[in-house]
Amino acid sequence: MNEYRIALSNFPARVVIHKSANFSNEEIEGLSQATKALRIHSVDFVTVMDSKIRLFRDGKYPPFRGTFVHFDETRHLLYSRGSVWYYKTYPGLYVPQPIELRIVRSEESPSFIAKEILDLTKMNWNNTQFDGKYPVTIGCA
Repeated sequence: MNEYRIALSNFPARVVIHKSANFSNEEIEGLSQATKALRIHSVDFVTVMDSKIRLFRDGKYPPFRGTFVHFDETRHLLYSRGSVWYYKTYPGLYVPQPIELRIVRSEESPSFIAKEILDLTKMNWNNTQFDGKYPVTIGCA
């Protein structure tokens, strides 16, 4: 956070914390206190994990990249890899596995969080794949 402040002369208004395991109450409380001390107004806690749930669609290709399913207020399914409209096919070799998003705490809507995560799957510049399964915050951490 100090590097961010040095670069922009301010702390961010919003911080999103992605984790591949569940958050403990102590982690949430500690991170909330730390961000409050820095006057960060909004903190989102999101768990990004593998899912055993699979979706099917008519035809011979997997669900589209970006397919989003809302189970309840905290649990959601996102296909970060899948068929691509532009290519009219699925560019992968294996059946895509969606990721489960568990939104522990957020002021944003689940669809907004999913869109951010989907955008972050395209940011791993260490490989030539245009989409990754995980957001760069998890995949390169």
